[in-house]
Amino acid sequence: MSLEMHRGRCLCGAVSFEIEGDLATPAACHCAMCRRWHGSLGVYTSAPADRVYLKGAEHVAWYPSSGGAERGFCRRCGSKLFWRKVGDSGLDITMGSLDGPSGLQLSKHIWVAFKGDYYDIGDGLPQFSQSSANAAPIAPAAAVAPPAAIDIHRGHCLCGKVTITVAGKLRDISQCHCSQCRHWHGHAGAYTKAYWKDIALTGREHVAWYQSSDAARRGFCDTCGSSLFWARSGADTVSMPAGVFEAPIAPRQRHHIFVADKGDYYEIPDKLPQFPGTGGNALPF
Repeated sequence: MSLEMHRGRCLCGAVSFEIEGDLATPAACHCAMCRRWHGSLGVYTSAPADRVYLKGAEHVAWYPSSGGAERGFCRRCGSKLFWRKVGDSGLDITMGSLDGPSGLQLSKHIWVAFKGDYYDIGDGLPQFSQSSANAAPIAPAAAVAPPAAIDIHRGHCLCGKVTITVAGKLRDISQCHCSQCRHWHGHAGAYTKAYWKDIALTGREHVAWYQSSDAARRGFCDTCGSSLFWARSGADTVSMPAGVFEAPIAPRQRHHIFVADKGDYYEIPDKLPQFPGTGGNALPF
């Protein structure tokens, strides 16, 4: 009997892969490193590395994000693809990079002690303070508190070569479930927005841009791959992943867009408004 084959790719298609056989039940990681790298949650399945058949390996850049672990992204478009322990036989694969349907369902939340202060976890799945290995679930994380007035927001990529300072209003957060965002971030993207004139950017030379559509481009760090910008051509505003910013931040997640295109591996359990496509003018600027 032939084994099931799962397929995936980066947003630009320079990297693609096939995974033979079963995949592990996915988990959502809320650690600050994942949120900063992905710009959203890190949602991963896993498989033995020798069952992952990779095309375009020369386009995968590996960033050593911690002692003994590294993260793989497409150097052309910045798509988040893999996490692995150096020398280990397994490979973690971002769920958003898989071509659906995946047939998998999210099973748990890990590193919840480090979750962002701009969203709630409302699906009732087990939550673990840090790793779930040999650990018992904890009480569900408390609901986020009302936002405080914050005049300056600071953020940076995972490696620190690019920093962002916003001295002005950050828009509340829209979570996008379109296939482009899921392939690029590795999961649904959670975006705030600001005016370009309010942003001070250092390390501009390390921002790589990928033209993801006729109307917009996506910016990422060329060293670590962190997602940084979604910019509409000619606009005086720019969208930025909420995970880039240091806590506390004032914006809160307010709605979901392009839910008609969402992945099959997770539910949207909160009671926030959902739009099948764009949210239009549901949030200011």
